[in-house]
Amino acid sequence: MFSMIRFFHRCKSLPTFFVMGLFSATADCTANEEAVQRMTLDRSDWPAVVSTSTVLANDTVRQILSSVHDEEMIRIKIRHFADSGAAQWADDLRTWLISFGIPNSIIWVQENGDEPQRLDILVGDPAATWLDN
Repeated sequence: MFSMIRFFHRCKSLPTFFVMGLFSATADCTANEEAVQRMTLDRSDWPAVVSTSTVLANDTVRQILSSVHDEEMIRIKIRHFADSGAAQWADDLRTWLISFGIPNSIIWVQENGDEPQRLDILVGDPAATWLDN
């Protein structure tokens, strides 16, 4: 922000200042969108007998865990289909992620998935626009 103010002072042109600001904001939004990892977890990949070892053996769970390094700079959104079975499965996944050390405060569970037998998982920068959809 301060660099833009300094830039305005140097360019002395309000239209140029706003055009450059627009390009800068667009670049920031694009960078945030690129920072989001999209994953899916299919029901067929979830263990029938759920235990610490079977959940940790799941590739998607391991990918989520390896993505979370700094809890202040990451958010996780688990999207599920609008039925009670999918909602329970999403809550179970959230509970397991918390048990593996991911803070509850960075995980959102949302009812807007496309398929009943799949969870859509987004992991990324909390400043990105994906968190609001």
